[in-house]
Amino acid sequence: MTDTIQQTVKEKGHIAISAARCGEYMKIRVQDDGIGIPASIRDRIFDPFFTTKPIGKGTGQGLAIVYSIIVDKHQGQIRCESEEGVGTTFILLLPLNALPEEPPACK
Repeated sequence: MTDTIQQTVKEKGHIAISAARCGEYMKIRVQDDGIGIPASIRDRIFDPFFTTKPIGKGTGQGLAIVYSIIVDKHQGQIRCESEEGVGTTFILLLPLNALPEEPPACK
């Protein structure tokens, strides 16, 4: 059994992924039907080294890396909607026409 499956749960949860164009952005939704994220920690989930796992079980880098890639490297947005006991949805907005970091070499 993995760390994310509780002993009392008999089946694994479900994850739904959808994508659609939203103006000049691609909107990607990743939704689960898990236990949700407690309101008391939601504002810290993208912080580097933040983890709810026991010492030695998690580094707290996963969502911090995702945030860095989406926001810092691609000038996109990411947000989290969660309800305890219902599940969590991450919404990513990625620009469709991002400018390259360097102009292409012209020949």
